Amino acid sequence: MSLSNCRGLLYFILFFGFLSGGCNGQEGDAPMSGSDGATEVTSSTTADVNRIRVLIIDGVNNHDWERTTEATKATLEQTGRFTVEVSTSPRKRASREEWDTWRPRFSDYQVVLSNFNDDCERDGGCESLWSETTKADFDTFVRGGGGFVSVHAADNHDANWLEYNKMIGVGGWGGREAGVHGSILRLVDGEWIATSPNEGISGEHGRMRDFLVIHDQPGHPILAGLPTEWMHAEDELYASLRGPAENIEILAHSYSLYTNENEPIFMLVTYGEGKIFHMPMGHYNDEFEPFGASLHCVGFQTILARGTEYVATGAVTLGIPSSFPGADAPIVIAPNEVIW
Repeated sequence: MSLSNCRGLLYFILFFGFLSGGCNGQEGDAPMSGSDGATEVTSSTTADVNRIRVLIIDGVNNHDWERTTEATKATLEQTGRFTVEVSTSPRKRASREEWDTWRPRFSDYQVVLSNFNDDCERDGGCESLWSETTKADFDTFVRGGGGFVSVHAADNHDANWLEYNKMIGVGGWGGREAGVHGSILRLVDGEWIATSPNEGISGEHGRMRDFLVIHDQPGHPILAGLPTEWMHAEDELYASLRGPAENIEILAHSYSLYTNENEPIFMLVTYGEGKIFHMPMGHYNDEFEPFGASLHCVGFQTILARGTEYVATGAVTLGIPSSFPGADAPIVIAPNEVIW
């Protein structure tokens, strides 16, 4: 065969091989329109197949939910362990019809991270924003084994949705009351107990400040290998959270200058087959740009990522950033500069 014929045959093989590979690579990779009206793009790279699929839900909050979503999404993506998409709800005062059509496809993901709070405290009480169908979808997702991460004011959400409050264990504000919404958690003689169901406040915090985080279960996969005490940066320390407090483990706590009590700061809850990681820290503060000191605290970022991985898989493979803080001072670094 002549050299020119060889070249022609080679080009023919390469050309049709490319077409065949391209078609196969596109199977199942078309964008999908979510039932909430947002476009959800399925990743098509080989690397993404092994990443944990996370959905952040936001849209209503008495905090700056847009900046909080930016920060948490950036942290998770920086690790290389997650693919992250966002479902933003209708505005708070949208019509019932608009809320009825907001129905995130929770089952497409391994973890849902909530940055959502219906902000009932500001209204002095309000009806639930989520439709009963969306609530049922979420309950089915978590009960069936889906992971759930509750960040900061997500534990203020919907005081009267019992199943949600069982998922987070305890919550604050939003119309929660002693005698109605469960117990608070207190550390007594080295043991965490549910107490004061009929008295006391139901959510409070003092001024924003740096505070020490102390690990109760340093051997737990989320915390293993970390310093057992470390300083968190400029945040609200939630206190006297109230709820069903069932099937809950306290992984770490901090001392509140407001209540003069140790308050749970990392909690792990079991709900059906699902795991929930509840971290009340993470208040956005615009004095620290671009996302606030608390959301850029390397301790916060590390625990957020490891907790998210754990509720998805039951294990933690993520390493520990070399910049993780000790007990003396917090370390604040933008997510894109943290080395995992």
